[in-house]
Amino acid sequence: MESKTKGSFEGWNEVWSSQSEQELTNPMYTESTPNTIYQFWQKGYANDLLALIKGKNYQSFCELGSGRGTTTMYLAKAGYEDLTMVDLAQQGFEIAQYSFKKHKLPMPKMVLENIEKTSLGDQAFDCIYNIGLLEHFDDPRPTLAESFRLLKPGGIIYMPIVPEQPVYKSIAQRLLFNPLALAKITAKSILKPGSKGNNINRTNYRRDFYSDICKDLGFKNVKCIPYNPYWKVNADGTVENKLTLPIYQWYYNTFKSKKTLSFETNTMFDLCFLLYAEK
Repeated sequence: MESKTKGSFEGWNEVWSSQSEQELTNPMYTESTPNTIYQFWQKGYANDLLALIKGKNYQSFCELGSGRGTTTMYLAKAGYEDLTMVDLAQQGFEIAQYSFKKHKLPMPKMVLENIEKTSLGDQAFDCIYNIGLLEHFDDPRPTLAESFRLLKPGGIIYMPIVPEQPVYKSIAQRLLFNPLALAKITAKSILKPGSKGNNINRTNYRRDFYSDICKDLGFKNVKCIPYNPYWKVNADGTVENKLTLPIYQWYYNTFKSKKTLSFETNTMFDLCFLLYAEK
Protein backbone atom coordinates (compact mmCIF):
# COMPACT_ATOMS: atom_id res chain seq x y z
CA MET A 1 0.00 0.00 0.00
CA GLU A 2 2.88 2.42 0.63
CA SER A 3 3.50 2.92 -3.08
CA LYS A 4 -0.08 4.02 -3.66
CA THR A 5 -1.88 7.25 -2.88
CA LYS A 6 -3.64 6.98 0.46
CA GLY A 7 -7.27 6.05 -0.14
CA SER A 8 -6.83 5.92 -3.93
CA PHE A 9 -8.62 3.37 -6.11
CA GLU A 10 -5.21 1.82 -6.82
CA GLY A 11 -4.86 1.33 -3.07
CA TRP A 12 -8.31 -0.25 -2.89
CA ASN A 13 -7.38 -2.59 -5.72
CA GLU A 14 -4.54 -3.78 -3.51
CA VAL A 15 -6.94 -4.21 -0.58
CA TRP A 16 -9.31 -6.32 -2.67
CA SER A 17 -6.42 -8.29 -4.15
CA SER A 18 -5.19 -9.12 -0.66
CA GLN A 19 -8.68 -10.29 0.31
CA SER A 20 -9.34 -12.47 -2.73
CA GLU A 21 -8.12 -15.62 -1.01
CA GLN A 22 -10.08 -14.77 2.15
CA GLU A 23 -13.23 -14.41 0.08
CA LEU A 24 -12.74 -17.91 -1.29
CA THR A 25 -12.42 -19.48 2.16
CA ASN A 26 -14.31 -17.14 4.51
CA PRO A 27 -16.66 -14.84 2.58
CA MET A 28 -18.58 -11.85 3.94
CA TYR A 29 -21.89 -13.12 2.53
CA THR A 30 -23.70 -16.08 4.05
CA GLU A 31 -27.13 -17.63 3.56
CA SER A 32 -26.95 -19.33 6.97
CA THR A 33 -26.11 -18.20 10.49
CA PRO A 34 -23.01 -15.96 10.43
CA ASN A 35 -19.88 -17.69 11.67
CA THR A 36 -17.63 -14.62 11.70
CA ILE A 37 -18.19 -11.17 13.14
CA TYR A 38 -17.76 -9.70 9.65
CA GLN A 39 -20.60 -11.84 8.33
CA PHE A 40 -22.68 -10.81 11.35
CA TRP A 41 -22.12 -7.12 10.60
CA GLN A 42 -22.83 -7.44 6.89
CA LYS A 43 -25.99 -9.47 7.39
CA GLY A 44 -27.20 -7.02 10.04
CA TYR A 45 -26.68 -4.04 7.73
CA ALA A 46 -28.49 -5.82 4.90
CA ASN A 47 -31.39 -6.86 7.15
CA ASP A 48 -31.88 -3.26 8.24
CA LEU A 49 -31.87 -2.03 4.64
CA LEU A 50 -34.40 -4.71 3.68
CA ALA A 51 -36.58 -3.69 6.63
CA LEU A 52 -36.47 -0.02 5.60
CA ILE A 53 -37.57 -0.74 2.02
CA LYS A 54 -40.19 -3.34 2.94
CA GLY A 55 -43.59 -2.34 1.60
CA LYS A 56 -42.16 0.32 -0.71
CA ASN A 57 -42.52 -0.14 -4.43
CA TYR A 58 -38.80 0.17 -5.05
CA GLN A 59 -37.51 -1.48 -8.20
CA SER A 60 -34.04 -0.04 -8.91
CA PHE A 61 -31.04 -0.12 -6.58
CA CYS A 62 -27.47 1.15 -6.77
CA GLU A 63 -24.54 0.29 -4.50
CA LEU A 64 -22.41 3.40 -5.02
CA GLY A 65 -18.89 2.44 -3.98
CA SER A 66 -19.66 -1.24 -3.90
CA GLY A 67 -16.36 -3.05 -3.51
CA ARG A 68 -17.24 -6.75 -3.41
CA GLY A 69 -20.99 -6.00 -3.35
CA THR A 70 -22.03 -8.02 -0.30
CA THR A 71 -25.17 -5.96 0.33
CA THR A 72 -26.16 -6.28 -3.31
CA MET A 73 -25.93 -10.04 -2.90
CA TYR A 74 -28.45 -9.90 -0.06
CA LEU A 75 -30.81 -7.78 -2.20
CA ALA A 76 -30.47 -10.29 -5.05
CA LYS A 77 -31.22 -13.13 -2.65
CA ALA A 78 -34.34 -11.23 -1.48
CA GLY A 79 -35.59 -11.17 -5.08
CA TYR A 80 -34.70 -7.66 -6.22
CA GLU A 81 -33.57 -7.70 -9.85
CA ASP A 82 -32.61 -4.20 -11.05
CA LEU A 83 -29.27 -3.95 -9.23
CA THR A 84 -26.25 -1.84 -10.15
CA MET A 85 -22.81 -1.74 -8.55
CA VAL A 86 -20.46 1.22 -9.15
CA ASP A 87 -16.80 1.31 -8.19
CA LEU A 88 -13.37 2.15 -9.56
CA ALA A 89 -11.63 -0.92 -8.12
CA GLN A 90 -11.67 -3.74 -10.67
CA GLN A 91 -10.45 -6.26 -8.10
CA GLY A 92 -13.58 -5.74 -6.02
CA PHE A 93 -15.73 -6.55 -9.05
CA GLU A 94 -13.73 -9.71 -9.70
CA ILE A 95 -14.49 -10.90 -6.15
CA ALA A 96 -18.15 -9.98 -6.66
CA GLN A 97 -18.40 -11.93 -9.92
CA TYR A 98 -16.96 -15.01 -8.25
CA SER A 99 -19.32 -14.68 -5.26
CA PHE A 100 -22.51 -14.14 -7.28
CA LYS A 101 -21.70 -17.19 -9.41
CA LYS A 102 -20.84 -19.31 -6.36
CA HIS A 103 -24.20 -18.57 -4.73
CA LYS A 104 -26.13 -18.80 -8.01
CA LEU A 105 -27.42 -15.25 -7.72
CA PRO A 106 -28.30 -13.16 -10.80
CA MET A 107 -25.36 -10.97 -11.78
CA PRO A 108 -25.94 -7.23 -11.26
CA LYS A 109 -24.77 -4.52 -13.64
CA MET A 110 -21.21 -3.52 -12.74
CA VAL A 111 -20.09 -0.02 -13.70
CA LEU A 112 -16.37 0.76 -13.43
CA GLU A 113 -16.52 4.53 -12.85
CA ASN A 114 -15.74 7.28 -10.38
CA ILE A 115 -18.65 7.30 -7.93
CA GLU A 116 -18.39 11.08 -7.55
CA LYS A 117 -19.32 11.61 -11.21
CA THR A 118 -20.93 8.72 -13.01
CA SER A 119 -22.41 8.45 -16.50
CA LEU A 120 -25.67 7.10 -15.05
CA GLY A 121 -28.85 9.04 -15.73
CA ASP A 122 -30.62 11.49 -13.44
CA GLN A 123 -33.19 9.99 -11.06
CA ALA A 124 -32.28 6.46 -12.08
CA PHE A 125 -32.67 4.64 -8.75
CA ASP A 126 -35.16 4.18 -5.92
CA CYS A 127 -32.45 3.35 -3.40
CA ILE A 128 -28.74 4.16 -3.21
CA TYR A 129 -26.66 2.46 -0.55
CA ASN A 130 -23.14 1.60 0.51
CA ILE A 131 -21.43 0.14 3.57
CA GLY A 132 -18.40 1.80 5.16
CA LEU A 133 -17.69 4.22 2.31
CA LEU A 134 -18.11 7.88 3.25
CA GLU A 135 -15.56 7.82 6.08
CA HIS A 136 -12.80 7.24 3.52
CA PHE A 137 -13.38 10.65 1.87
CA ASP A 138 -11.93 13.88 3.23
CA ASP A 139 -14.82 15.52 1.39
CA PRO A 140 -17.89 13.25 1.08
CA ARG A 141 -20.03 16.01 -0.44
CA PRO A 142 -19.40 15.04 -4.12
CA THR A 143 -20.48 11.44 -3.43
CA LEU A 144 -23.60 12.58 -1.61
CA ALA A 145 -24.37 15.12 -4.35
CA GLU A 146 -24.09 12.37 -6.97
CA SER A 147 -26.37 10.20 -4.83
CA PHE A 148 -28.94 13.00 -4.77
CA ARG A 149 -28.74 13.37 -8.56
CA LEU A 150 -29.16 9.65 -9.15
CA LEU A 151 -32.02 9.20 -6.68
CA LYS A 152 -35.65 9.27 -7.72
CA PRO A 153 -38.07 11.49 -5.78
CA GLY A 154 -39.34 9.44 -2.86
CA GLY A 155 -36.22 7.28 -2.84
CA ILE A 156 -33.78 6.80 0.03
CA ILE A 157 -30.08 6.62 0.72
CA TYR A 158 -28.78 4.09 3.27
CA MET A 159 -25.13 4.47 4.29
CA PRO A 160 -23.49 3.03 7.41
CA ILE A 161 -20.35 5.09 8.12
CA VAL A 162 -17.42 3.68 10.12
CA PRO A 163 -15.27 6.61 11.33
CA GLU A 164 -12.30 6.66 13.64
CA GLN A 165 -13.84 6.12 17.07
CA PRO A 166 -12.37 6.66 20.57
CA VAL A 167 -11.44 3.58 22.59
CA TYR A 168 -13.96 4.37 25.35
CA LYS A 169 -16.83 3.47 23.01
CA SER A 170 -15.84 -0.20 23.29
CA ILE A 171 -14.85 -0.30 26.97
CA ALA A 172 -17.87 -2.35 28.07
CA GLN A 173 -17.30 -5.00 25.41
CA ARG A 174 -13.56 -5.12 25.95
CA LEU A 175 -13.87 -5.39 29.72
CA LEU A 176 -16.26 -8.28 29.24
CA PHE A 177 -14.48 -10.15 26.48
CA ASN A 178 -10.83 -9.03 26.40
CA PRO A 179 -9.62 -6.77 29.24
CA LEU A 180 -5.95 -7.40 28.46
CA ALA A 181 -6.35 -6.01 24.96
CA LEU A 182 -8.08 -2.93 26.39
CA ALA A 183 -5.00 -2.23 28.52
CA LYS A 184 -2.74 -2.62 25.48
CA ILE A 185 -4.88 -0.35 23.29
CA THR A 186 -5.05 2.30 26.00
CA ALA A 187 -1.27 2.24 26.43
CA LYS A 188 -0.73 2.45 22.67
CA SER A 189 -3.08 5.42 22.37
CA ILE A 190 -1.04 7.23 25.04
CA LEU A 191 2.41 6.28 23.73
CA LYS A 192 1.63 6.54 20.01
CA PRO A 193 -1.36 8.85 19.58
CA GLY A 194 -2.83 8.94 16.10
CA SER A 195 -1.12 5.75 14.90
CA LYS A 196 -2.95 3.92 12.12
CA GLY A 197 -3.17 0.24 11.37
CA ASN A 198 -3.13 0.63 7.56
CA ASN A 199 -2.77 3.17 4.80
CA ILE A 200 -6.47 3.54 3.97
CA ASN A 201 -7.84 6.99 4.75
CA ARG A 202 -10.39 7.06 7.59
CA THR A 203 -11.85 10.33 8.86
CA ASN A 204 -13.33 11.10 12.26
CA TYR A 205 -16.17 13.45 11.30
CA ARG A 206 -19.17 13.46 13.63
CA ARG A 207 -22.78 12.71 12.78
CA ASP A 208 -23.86 16.32 12.31
CA PHE A 209 -21.22 16.78 9.63
CA TYR A 210 -22.94 14.25 7.36
CA SER A 211 -26.46 15.37 8.28
CA ASP A 212 -25.68 18.99 7.46
CA ILE A 213 -24.30 18.10 4.03
CA CYS A 214 -27.43 16.10 3.20
CA LYS A 215 -29.72 18.92 4.31
CA ASP A 216 -27.75 21.43 2.24
CA LEU A 217 -28.09 19.18 -0.81
CA GLY A 218 -31.88 19.01 -0.44
CA PHE A 219 -32.45 15.62 1.18
CA LYS A 220 -35.49 15.32 3.46
CA ASN A 221 -36.02 13.50 6.75
CA VAL A 222 -32.27 13.23 7.25
CA LYS A 223 -31.10 10.94 10.06
CA CYS A 224 -27.58 10.06 11.15
CA ILE A 225 -27.88 7.80 14.15
CA PRO A 226 -25.52 5.82 16.43
CA TYR A 227 -25.24 2.37 14.95
CA ASN A 228 -23.76 -1.10 15.53
CA PRO A 229 -22.69 -1.76 19.15
CA TYR A 230 -21.00 -5.06 18.20
CA TRP A 231 -17.32 -4.18 18.40
CA LYS A 232 -14.58 -6.55 17.33
CA VAL A 233 -12.52 -6.90 20.51
CA ASN A 234 -10.25 -9.90 19.83
CA ALA A 235 -7.42 -9.88 17.32
CA ASP A 236 -7.61 -13.68 17.27
CA GLY A 237 -10.46 -14.46 14.91
CA THR A 238 -11.03 -17.92 16.34
CA VAL A 239 -11.56 -16.53 19.84
CA GLU A 240 -13.75 -13.75 18.47
CA ASN A 241 -15.99 -16.10 16.55
CA LYS A 242 -16.29 -18.75 19.26
CA LEU A 243 -16.65 -16.46 22.29
CA THR A 244 -17.77 -12.95 21.41
CA LEU A 245 -19.93 -13.67 18.36
CA PRO A 246 -22.33 -16.18 20.01
CA ILE A 247 -23.07 -13.69 22.78
CA TYR A 248 -23.64 -10.91 20.27
CA GLN A 249 -25.96 -13.17 18.27
CA TRP A 250 -27.91 -14.18 21.37
CA TYR A 251 -28.42 -10.53 22.29
CA TYR A 252 -29.38 -9.62 18.73
CA ASN A 253 -31.85 -12.48 18.33
CA THR A 254 -33.38 -11.93 21.79
CA PHE A 255 -33.75 -8.15 21.83
CA LYS A 256 -33.00 -6.60 18.46
CA SER A 257 -33.84 -8.71 15.43
CA LYS A 258 -37.50 -7.65 15.21
CA LYS A 259 -36.75 -3.93 15.18
CA THR A 260 -36.72 -2.06 11.86
CA LEU A 261 -33.20 -0.81 12.54
CA SER A 262 -31.86 -3.75 14.51
CA PHE A 263 -28.32 -2.33 14.80
CA GLU A 264 -29.45 1.03 16.23
CA THR A 265 -27.71 1.78 19.53
CA ASN A 266 -26.75 4.78 21.68
CA THR A 267 -23.79 7.13 21.58
CA MET A 268 -21.94 5.27 24.34
CA PHE A 269 -21.45 2.09 22.30
CA ASP A 270 -21.66 2.96 18.58
CA LEU A 271 -19.02 1.45 16.34
CA CYS A 272 -20.41 3.45 13.43
CA PHE A 273 -23.21 5.75 12.24
CA LEU A 274 -26.15 5.12 9.95
CA LEU A 275 -26.94 7.94 7.53
CA TYR A 276 -30.30 7.64 5.81
CA ALA A 277 -32.49 10.22 4.11
CA GLU A 278 -35.19 10.70 1.50
CA LYS A 279 -35.43 12.74 -1.67
